[in-house]
Amino acid sequence: MYAKAPHRPPFLLIDKILEMSEQHVVGVKNITMNESFFKGHFPGNPVMPGVLQVEAMAQAGGILALNSVPDPENYLTYFVRIENVRFKKKVLPGDTLLFRLDLLSPIRRGICHMKGIAFVGRNIVMEGELMAQLVKKTNT
Repeated sequence: MYAKAPHRPPFLLIDKILEMSEQHVVGVKNITMNESFFKGHFPGNPVMPGVLQVEAMAQAGGILALNSVPDPENYLTYFVRIENVRFKKKVLPGDTLLFRLDLLSPIRRGICHMKGIAFVGRNIVMEGELMAQLVKKTNT
């Protein structure tokens, strides 16, 4: 069983984890016309915002990072860097967005450096490098 994402609707952007090892994760997001962002993001010509594609990729990567600790429910993952992001094709309602993230280096001191590629079918729609940090939750 995989660690759960700390996000909840409406900001949970990963529907399912399909595959995971200590080095990679594959997650999926089904893009439907019911997504709230389509109401205002190019009405009449809906396109998934790139920033939300990056966030969805990061959420999949965060699950990979959380699975590196024995008590993932006591941690959060925070973005610390995004680099070399490229958007290659539009993501539209009806698409199934598949994310594959691979570690670029071993997770050390809670830092997780990953390369991610997003696909719709066999087409690459987005790619980039992400870095996240695992942070122990505090009771505030």
